[in-house]
Amino acid sequence: MQRMFDSAVFKLTAWYIGVLMLVSLTFSLPVFIITSDRLEQSAMQQMEVLRQNNRWRDSAIPMELLEARRLAQLELDRRQLLNNIILENILVLVAGALASYWFARRTLRPIEKSHMAQARFTANASHQLRTPLATMQAEIDVALRDKKLTAQEARAVLQSNLEEVGRLRTLSDQLLQLTRAEPEMKAEQFDIVTFTDDFVAKNKKAFRLTFQKTITKPINVQADAVLIGEALRVLCENAHKYSGAKPVQLQLQKGRGIVRLAIVDQGPGLTAEEKEQVFDRFYRGKEASRKHPNGHGLGLSLAREITERYGGSLVVKSAPAKGSTFTIVLPMSKAETA
Repeated sequence: MQRMFDSAVFKLTAWYIGVLMLVSLTFSLPVFIITSDRLEQSAMQQMEVLRQNNRWRDSAIPMELLEARRLAQLELDRRQLLNNIILENILVLVAGALASYWFARRTLRPIEKSHMAQARFTANASHQLRTPLATMQAEIDVALRDKKLTAQEARAVLQSNLEEVGRLRTLSDQLLQLTRAEPEMKAEQFDIVTFTDDFVAKNKKAFRLTFQKTITKPINVQADAVLIGEALRVLCENAHKYSGAKPVQLQLQKGRGIVRLAIVDQGPGLTAEEKEQVFDRFYRGKEASRKHPNGHGLGLSLAREITERYGGSLVVKSAPAKGSTFTIVLPMSKAETA
């Protein structure tokens, strides 16, 4: 991947240098021709003045010698002009090559990051898919080789395989959700207050939700209610998972042109390093990997993808042993802010 990117940088740099050389020569050649002609015209005018001047007719220096010297000086001036133009072009070329390399790297950096992210995503997805498949294959292979396999042991193998199939299904569903979140998504206007009330009513028991809102009047946002609901569900499920038996608080707040949906948990919290990576696909912190080894690290990434697609954002505030607050920030519809 790095070699391919470096090759692309050098190719783009070569194109930049080629264009720069073409532009430089396009301007330098006419400058040389025009200046050279003017030098020649100036020399001819000077000689004509000398011919018309009576003092030089009786001079000890023949007119022919003066003309030869003036022509030699003209040739020297032309050569000096050419050397100066060549030197300037070399300096422009060197400075342009350095600038072209910098611009090429800057131009291709987003593409490099995208390719690297795609490569990491593909590698991680392949690993996550391969692990349960390998487990299932090994268990089935061992069971088939055991000639004294009992019904109870076969049931245990099937139960284990069923769990792995469940993991694969969850992973595939999350991957599909991420894929659906990337193209253009439909947007509709809906009341975030009614939407949040309905969400709490349906999920209060499942996630031990408590609800706090400072908004009573309807406020419309422009988004897909189904996908926003999915993002909210992911965050509440995540908060419930790490809060244990403790309640999870959902807060609805109004800001200047925005609304905030904050999910406050009482879990172990995140370190500064974990906060920087918590939205990366397949990333799982130490506490998450220890307490919930069957997770895939895709939920928070999915929630962020959804909110950002509608001009919003997903931010986290957390500290070790102090819980975490994940906040969905969505802009109000234009009619609300007008």
